[in-house]
Amino acid sequence: MERYFLKCLGCGKTYKDNYFRLRCDEKHEPALLRTYYRKGSIQIRNDLPGMYRYYDFLPVNRILDIEGGPVVYKSEALGNYLGLKNLYIIFNGYWPEKGAFLKTGSFKELEAPSVLGRLPENNGKTIVVASAGNTGRAFANICSENNIPLILVIPEKSKNEIWSTKPFNDCVKLVLASGNSDYYDAIELSNRIVELDGFFPEGGTLNVARRDGMSTTVLAAAFSMGRLPDHYFQAIGSGAGGIAAWEGFLRLRESGQFDGEKMRLHLSQNYPFIPMVEAWRKGKRFVNIQDEAQAKADIDVIKAKVLSNRKPPYGVIGGVFDVLNDSGGNMYSVTNREIDEATKLFEEKEGVDIHPAAGVALGSLIQAVKEKAVKSEDFVALNITGGGLKLVERDFKRYYLETYFSFSPEDIYSEKIHVLIEEILSAVS
Repeated sequence: MERYFLKCLGCGKTYKDNYFRLRCDEKHEPALLRTYYRKGSIQIRNDLPGMYRYYDFLPVNRILDIEGGPVVYKSEALGNYLGLKNLYIIFNGYWPEKGAFLKTGSFKELEAPSVLGRLPENNGKTIVVASAGNTGRAFANICSENNIPLILVIPEKSKNEIWSTKPFNDCVKLVLASGNSDYYDAIELSNRIVELDGFFPEGGTLNVARRDGMSTTVLAAAFSMGRLPDHYFQAIGSGAGGIAAWEGFLRLRESGQFDGEKMRLHLSQNYPFIPMVEAWRKGKRFVNIQDEAQAKADIDVIKAKVLSNRKPPYGVIGGVFDVLNDSGGNMYSVTNREIDEATKLFEEKEGVDIHPAAGVALGSLIQAVKEKAVKSEDFVALNITGGGLKLVERDFKRYYLETYFSFSPEDIYSEKIHVLIEEILSAVS
């Protein structure tokens, strides 16, 4: 019997995993699939590397060569400063002094081992990943280390985000959406590529393996706390991390292994690009960006550019809107100034640098404390989604991935792009 099965949150139909499935076959409102593990409980597998120690709740069929996973510790300095007696930091980055070895400096390194470990070995196809930066860096590194063919599609403005501590394997190809293209344009370009034979989409939030990989942050927090968190704070771009956190909480609650009540989600975005915050505050199920040019201008302003998805899975059944409602959660808008103050505060109190997106999460926690939405005795999990880049620079040389193809915005939305993309087939076959 298989370790798990997939269930549509829209109609309840179940599926045996074929390792590539992203959607339900039935015709209904867009809905996520969710993984259900037959074992129903989890034991830490210390015999497995990195995040694979949470194997019982990961939809993987093979173990790749990886090192890192989420590291959780109880904060003293920052917790005391905020008046929180039970503040736990989920650190996802590079901080060897704390046992943190995600060398890309981002919790997106939790997605790639789960997604790639789900796939059959030597399946004969090339995975296509669209990213605004951190996800792409993670997939490029893991694919390079494990010799897995990858087409990585990113906006040109994110090119310097794709680096490694080792030279890249030729199996990884970088494709740019050039000019003023953003993350959504990169997604559109990746969609054109997967229309050709021999390629398949990673799937983003639709991929259960991506979400289950990120859910290990909550699993790690519960094992460290010895109970379920009362509150969970994270910044979001697509919202996949917030959805994943709620799904991880549900599995732990259903397992009966931990005490605790409902875990309240606190999700945040970087002002002025806050489409999900605005939809949430208005009580609307769907994000509706009327002015695309203004949205791109807002993205150019924000410091946490990884939080820049213009069409996130907010209203899909099982998406951000639903998990916020189910958890009794809230959303926060955090300015660039608040990010600067938060990242400086974290480094002063905890002793390591963090990404702007992590500063957004901390900024939202500071707001929640001021609003008394969090009590001093509550068990709080703060997801630091990236950090330790100063330590990476201390310990390693950086190698950047060279561009293989570049497409203009005009090319991306024209038919001739398929002719240009055909060249990729011969390059990666």
